Formats: sequence, C-alpha cells, structure tokens
Amino acid sequence: MSNSLSLKIDKNGVANLVFDLPDEKINKLSAGVMSELEKALNVIDGNKAIRVLIITSAKKDIFIAGADINEIKDLREEKDAMKKVSRGQEIMNKIAALKIPTIAVINGACLGGGLELALACKYRVAIINAKTSLGLPEVNLGIIPGFGGTQRLPKLIGLQESLKIILSGKPIDARKAFKIGLVDDLIREEFLEEKLGHLLTEILKSGEKNIYLIKRNEARKKRFVFETLLFGKFLIFYLTHRDLYEKTKGHYPAPFVALEVIKKTYGMTYGMRGFKTELEAFCELCVGDISKNLIEIFFTSENLKKDSGIEKDVEAPEIKNASLLGAGVMGGGIAWLFANNNINIRIKDITQNAIALGYNQIVKIFNQLKKIRKLTPEQINVKISKVSTGLDFTGFDRAEIIVEAVVENIEVKKKILAETEKYVKKDAIIASNTSSLSISKMASALENPERFAGMHFFNPVNRMPLVEVICGEKTSDKTIATIVKLSKKLGKTPVVVKDVAGFLVNRILMPYMNEASYLLQEGAEIKHVDALIEKFGMPMGPFILADVVGIDVGVKVAYSLQEAYGERMKVSDILDEIYHNHKDLLGKKSGKGFYFHGIKNRVNSEIGTILSSLHKQKNIHQTYIKDSEIIDRCILTMVNEAAKCLEENVVKNARYLDMAMIMGTGFPAFRGGVLRYAESCGIENVVNKLQTLNEKHGKRFEVSKLLLKMAQSRQKFYQ
Repeated sequence: MSNSLSLKIDKNGVANLVFDLPDEKINKLSAGVMSELEKALNVIDGNKAIRVLIITSAKKDIFIAGADINEIKDLREEKDAMKKVSRGQEIMNKIAALKIPTIAVINGACLGGGLELALACKYRVAIINAKTSLGLPEVNLGIIPGFGGTQRLPKLIGLQESLKIILSGKPIDARKAFKIGLVDDLIREEFLEEKLGHLLTEILKSGEKNIYLIKRNEARKKRFVFETLLFGKFLIFYLTHRDLYEKTKGHYPAPFVALEVIKKTYGMTYGMRGFKTELEAFCELCVGDISKNLIEIFFTSENLKKDSGIEKDVEAPEIKNASLLGAGVMGGGIAWLFANNNINIRIKDITQNAIALGYNQIVKIFNQLKKIRKLTPEQINVKISKVSTGLDFTGFDRAEIIVEAVVENIEVKKKILAETEKYVKKDAIIASNTSSLSISKMASALENPERFAGMHFFNPVNRMPLVEVICGEKTSDKTIATIVKLSKKLGKTPVVVKDVAGFLVNRILMPYMNEASYLLQEGAEIKHVDALIEKFGMPMGPFILADVVGIDVGVKVAYSLQEAYGERMKVSDILDEIYHNHKDLLGKKSGKGFYFHGIKNRVNSEIGTILSSLHKQKNIHQTYIKDSEIIDRCILTMVNEAAKCLEENVVKNARYLDMAMIMGTGFPAFRGGVLRYAESCGIENVVNKLQTLNEKHGKRFEVSKLLLKMAQSRQKFYQ
C-alpha cells in the first residue's frame, strides 16, 4: 500500500494495517507516515467488506514510539504547530470514527503518539513481553499529549490513573496497563493468533454487549460514584496540583498545563471543544524555550546511547564477572548496581565490619525496591546471590573488570592497585572510582597501565545516572570502550572525560560551592543564598549541598583543585577555617555543618561565631550583596569553568558537558544545561558580567578565552 504501512484484507473481512517504517529501527508518526495513515483509513472506511480493523507493527519490540521529535523541535511558530498537530488530531479522530471495531495489538514500546493512536482504537490488547510499555512521555519534552491523549485516556481509565501516566511521563508495563483498564486483554506471543481469534469472535458476535465493553462500563460506573457523586475529582485535582508543585517547584510548566487542560475538559460532552483546548495548550508549549531545551537534552541523551566513547571501531567484551576493592556505603552501592544487573560481583575489604557495611547497603537498596514493588522477594534473592565477599583476592582471577573504591588517598590506591594486578587476569580491566585523583599517576603503579581508567560513580549510586569515564595518558581505546559499554549495561549514562584535576563535574561544581562561601563571608546569609539558588532551579542550595556531601569531603576536593589551578580556585577563608579548626562540623553525617540536621532549615549558629572571628582576623568587610549578583557569582563561575573545560578538550562537546552537569549535579534541565543557559543569557552579556566580577574579585572570574572569542565572533555553543 505504501512505504511505511501495509494493508491486507482477508476473506473474512478482517483488515490488518501493519506499521513498518523502512530503514528505521522504530515506527514513528512523522508527517509522511500520517499522510499514509490517512490514505489507508480512507480505503478502510470506503470498503464495506471490512468488518474489523487490526493495527499492528512489524518491528521487534516496538509498536509505535511516538511522533517524530525532530518535527516538534523545528516548530517555532504557534500557527505552524497548530497546522501540524491539528492534522494529527483529525487523523486520530478518523480512527475513532470508524464504524467497524478497531483493535490495536501492542507488542513493545507504545509511547506518545503511538499510545494516542491506540487510544483512538476501540480495543487494545498487549503482548506479555518485557519490552511492552505504554506511556505518554510528552511532559519530559516540555509539552503535553497533542493527538487527543488528554481527552481519551482520562475517559478510558479515569482521573487518578490517567493523571499518573500523563503528569509523570513514565511508562507502565503490560500487566499494569491491563489492571487499570488501559488494555482490554493480555496475550502471550505464542498464543497470539488463537487468543486474537477468540477476541474477534466475542466482539463480532456480541456487539456492544461484549465482555470487554461490559467490564469497561462497570469500571466507569464505579469511578462515577467516587469522582462525581462523592466530589472526588475536586480532591484529586487539588492534591495532584500540590504534589506537582512540591516536585517541580513550578519550574516545568507542561505538567501543570496538562492538569489544567484535563480539569477544564474532563467529562465534557459537547463535541470537539476538549480537543481544541488540548491543541491550543500544546502549541503554546511546543514553541517555548523550555520545550526546546528539554528536546535538545533528549537528543543528546540519544547520541550518548550510541557513542562508544572512542573514535575507532573497537570491539568491547561483555562483562559477566566483576570484583570490587573496598566495601563501605559507596562500595555497597556499586556492588548493588552490578548485582541488580545480573553481573557476578566479588567484594574485598580488609575487615568483616567494612564488608558488613557494604553488604547492608546492598540489602537496604533492594529492600527499598521491594517496598515500592519494583522487585519481588524471589527476584531479589536471585540478584543477591550474585554477590560474594572475602578478605583476600579469592575469585578475582575470574573477573573481567575490577573496580577500586577505597579511601581517597593516591598512595594508598597505588599500593592496592599494584597488589591487585598480581591476582587478576592479564586482560582484565582495572578502574578507579576516584572523584578527583589523577588516573595517570595511579596508573604508574601498574605494569599494564593501558588497561586502567577512571570509572567515577556519583553518590547515591542507585539514583545518580552519570558515570564519568576518565581516560589516562596510557589508557587504551579498548579499555574505554569496555567501560562505556558496561556503564550502559548498568543503566548509567557514561561521559568520557580527560584526566585533569576534578575531571569534569567536580571541576565545574566546586568553584560554585566555593564562591557561595565567599559570598557568605562577605555578608550574604546561608538560607538566603540557598533559597535563591533553589529558585534558580538547582535541586538544593550550595550550603545544604555541602552538608549533604560532607564539608570535609568537599573541601578536600577543593584543595586538590586549588593545587592544580592556583589562585582562581583558592579555597575561601571560611571553608579553610572550618576544615582545619572545627572538625566536628562535617555536615549531615555529624549532625551539624552550615545547618543543624534534624531541625528543619535551622542555620547552625556556630557558623556566625566563626564568621565574626574570621572578619576580625582577616579584616574582611561585610557588605550588602544584591540577589542578582549572588546568582551571577554562583552560576557564572560554573559557566566560566565549563568554557575552560571545552577549551582544554576535557569533554567531547558542549552538549555532553551540559548533560553531565544535569545528571551529575542536578543543574536545571529546563534551562538546558550550564552552557545552554549561558547562550540564553547572551554570550556577550555573560562576558561583560564576568569581566566586571573579575575587576571586583580577581582571578576567580578571569574570563575564559573561549568565551571572549565567542563574544567577539558572535558564536554559539549550540549551532
């Protein structure tokens, strides 16, 4: 029938419409595909011999992955968006208006526009398959469903369940979809033909009184009692709005807009006005900066998934067995990650107490997953069986990779690495989880430095998605490619970085935290700075972050950066004073730091006493600092250091840098990342502000040569 669709009609009047985009791994609803779909629907609608329509996909593990995001990315004017998306709505409405039964057979990913197409069908069945997932992820791109999703999904499954799907953007599996009534039946692939035959017989024989519609109507009646008669929908809308604000702080408009559209249109009985409300809201969002930023992040994420980390074509081996040096909380998190992804992991430490600490961390994380029903006790038992422990190197000879996660001391690490090399296979990779120490210097302790690299996980390991893969001077391409491949298998996003002090994320983040402490000693208040930075969009302010990380840990990294980069990374007097003379102020782990922990948002009064003494000793004058200057000094110091990282080729490109900062520090995704934010402010404007700060505060704000060059030539990071 066409390039992307095929239509076959059997002698019994059953029409099979099959999606199979040529030269593509997935099916997507591009403008061309939608035109083909419309033609197919016209043929079906005009053929009186057709009794039922079945829509399927020929792609393995993919039904329809959604609309073509490139086309959404290119929409700049609301009128253009209106034209494109209204056409999509019209075609979905054509499916819904067909007088014959329509059935979507979902085997694999059914997302975004794909689910909206399935919702336009009268019936949906899902194949029981680990890859089958249904969802409306549009809010993750800063938009809302635009092909009728906000109208059909709530009508089908009610407010509570539909709001969870639409506002979170998270997909659900086939069993959950069946439980909430999103699909009418579950079918095992080996019984597809037989079960589908039974379903067709029931629908054609019983008409509107078939078991599927009866079940659906009963569920609708129950919802009506709660949502309408008991005024439950008002409570749902109120609680949902409150929870949304707690999660997003209002920085992401799409879920709020989706909620408002559903609130205005749910239960609407007069024609197509609900679809028009959805359309207008979609078009306003899709041309906005936040949507463009989130779409850019999506494409960067997709590029990173395909990136092997090296330029050459090198085959990376599959990792089935791993070993870990150093247990503790961080080591336990790393061990959990391997076990959770079905990789055998052997943990070694020097005491049983240390091993117990790491093992307890593994159990703790698994228990959390059991509590939220992500894993069953049986699944957890199988995964925990992948973990073994010991005080010696027993079992290390089977490992394809050994991860070192001992104390952050280069001499200790070198000694342990040299000893470890004697007990492992000649082709086994050795990786250090160091957060700031030189990979090349550590590699000098090894006979084979080519197999050594950095694999820096972020804490907590089970939640933070980033892994920095650090390439030393002698690290081989095969080593990097293997660690990148492994990181993806572990469900992480790897970003390859150069072996420089602080690598990438800490090198950019630490000056920001250090600058906040300069602001504090100059007169800014702890809570006020934290509040401003959280309002900017960071997940937490610099002082609460310092407490969470551990003031001692953060300052230690800051000293290593000062040693490497000199005056422009000079540690502030207040941090220096706390680190050397107030050993009890460690942050959350000691119960007090910049804040008292356990007492919500109460600033530690000891900090004021330390500051007063410091002002006298160092002759530091306090002054009033404008809110705009506080934000500029904190954020632009990151922008400046990020630009210097690009100058030195620490990371491949600006997009990867921004993704690392979003995933590693929580830099607000709605702003697109550190460098995307700089671009939105105007590079010339950023340079002018940095130059003013440089004149006032010295080398900490010495402007990056790259920024100067870009301002002069009016270049951008994102071309």
